[in-house]
Amino acid sequence: MRLPLSTLSLALAATALTACGETVPADQARESSVEDVTIDEPQVPPIGETASGETPDERFASAYGTLDLDQCEVLTQQEEGEGATFRCGLIAGVPIFVQAGDGRFDLDAGVENDQFQTIAAFNEIAPRIEIRSDEGAPFAVIFRYQDASLQSNNRSVIAVERIGTRDDPGCRIAQIGGGSGAANQRAREIADLAADGETDCTAEPQVIGDAE
Repeated sequence: MRLPLSTLSLALAATALTACGETVPADQARESSVEDVTIDEPQVPPIGETASGETPDERFASAYGTLDLDQCEVLTQQEEGEGATFRCGLIAGVPIFVQAGDGRFDLDAGVENDQFQTIAAFNEIAPRIEIRSDEGAPFAVIFRYQDASLQSNNRSVIAVERIGTRDDPGCRIAQIGGGSGAANQRAREIADLAADGETDCTAEPQVIGDAE
């Protein structure tokens, strides 16, 4: 769903966004979700550092990082709390940006784009962020919305975004209901189809399950 940022008011909820990720071997990436990290994992590097290493025998790989909005730099803030934009350091060398307004959030990777893309319900972004790479070159970001509405019933939505550049801003590729079967694997498969840069950012994102 696309909402103009100028009409939104600043979210009071603090969402997850701190530090950067580390590369996870592809066989593990296939088994992990964007939120399923355990305390036994190696410590995530501080903000500003990048994930290192890719699995040499696999085309696609994932790196993970956590984010803390309190650690992000405020780039813009509209008067009377109507909205704000944050820059939140690097994950796998990719700059992360967050826009907030009216109890909703949007995340962009690489560069900011001019669209505010989120889900309809009040929401928060879960802490774990996944960067998808093609032979070491990051091309997509995968993250999870937590529905913060009173009627949420713990609903979550996984978002897949193409990483943008100055010449080619990114966009939302898909939204997948967190309760869908193999939702995380489905998100990676959809992301990987966009690796060749043929995503049509003028089209509406693909929606699978309860994901609007």
